[in-house]
Amino acid sequence: MKLILSCIEKITYIPAEYNVLVAQIIAAVLFLAILYFSARVFTWFCNKYLATIFAKLKADKWQKAMLTHHFFTAVGIVAAAMLAVNLHPVFITENVPWLSTLMGKLTGLFIVLSFAWLINTFLNTLNHLYGRNPNIPVKGLVQAVKIVIFLITGLFVLSLLLGRKPMYIVTGLSALAAVFSLIFKDPILGFAASIQLTTNNLIKIGDWITVDSAGADGNIIDISLTSVRVQNFDMTIVSVPTYDMISKPFKNWSGMYAAKARRIQRSIVIDVDTVKFLDRPMFDRLKKIKLLKEYLENKEAEIKAFNAEHDVKESVLNGRHLTNIGTFRHYAELYLKSRPFVVANDPNFTLMVRQLKPEAQGLPLEVYCFLNTTVWTDYEALMADIFDHLFSVLPEFGLYAYQQPSGRNIAQGIKELAQTEGKAK
Repeated sequence: MKLILSCIEKITYIPAEYNVLVAQIIAAVLFLAILYFSARVFTWFCNKYLATIFAKLKADKWQKAMLTHHFFTAVGIVAAAMLAVNLHPVFITENVPWLSTLMGKLTGLFIVLSFAWLINTFLNTLNHLYGRNPNIPVKGLVQAVKIVIFLITGLFVLSLLLGRKPMYIVTGLSALAAVFSLIFKDPILGFAASIQLTTNNLIKIGDWITVDSAGADGNIIDISLTSVRVQNFDMTIVSVPTYDMISKPFKNWSGMYAAKARRIQRSIVIDVDTVKFLDRPMFDRLKKIKLLKEYLENKEAEIKAFNAEHDVKESVLNGRHLTNIGTFRHYAELYLKSRPFVVANDPNFTLMVRQLKPEAQGLPLEVYCFLNTTVWTDYEALMADIFDHLFSVLPEFGLYAYQQPSGRNIAQGIKELAQTEGKAK
């Protein structure tokens, strides 16, 4: 500045009272020009040479992501901003107050915005690398940090423009806290929910979830600050508010994939009119089934010993006897255990066939087991094979599944009734 002023003073046609102003304007222009060219040089250097460091470290993904989001350019701009801090006192003096104030604010804005841009590019790089990583769902957190950086940057910008300390601005804005809480309600709730979802590892991209309240049943394709996007199996996409993943119940099927097994829990409703004790012909016929032979022989010996011990003679109700539904239930369990695709010998996976509470339609007999596959099509095919077999063998046990009468059943009944009445006449 002193050198410029001395040169201006030698120019005779400039009035003396304007020497300082002209010198300061020239210094300010020179200061801005130096910052411009230094920013160009620094950004060129960072993009050309700093990026090669990552290539040598074999961090190609990081290098590509940083170049994509102009991280190295932002580093060069920050370097120019740091140079501005050191050059500002050299070129800008207090001799022209209004120009000094203007240049001070411009320099401050340049420094604040350059650092904010650097942080933003770094966050964009993180989101580019890990935003869709199922193990590190950082997209929501990145968006939350961006909002914080935006607010802090805005606070410093207002502070510089108004010439007030940041705490003064915060005090003034506190009166608008209620308004901001309404405007940023969803981001605030989403920020809290994102932290809980991430830290507790409740969901991640690729998980199959079911949210009944939102009509979502499919795979997570995106997790952001305010919403979780789910692609249903019918290829529709549902957006579920992030906060709903905390405040409302949902089902995550990732445990099924981790266990590599999927549960079957389905019932066959038995017509109770067909439930009865096993008679000798049926017993002998069922005894020829390999799966039941050992079971029936043991039960026969056990029941004979019990009935002989208690001298059971007069009524069948006085002793122990096998029923067709009990024998079928045991057969179903043995059948399931004999299938290679059913998890049978692991205590962590229950296998049973049980009776549920009788209903108006009949007696539900529930099959509860796990298949050693999580592939949907394979699971459905194997489950169908199991129930195809169980429905087919029901008549062998004298049992029938309940089915509500259809129009064809009623018409057949009327026809048979008419034929019976015709023969009677």
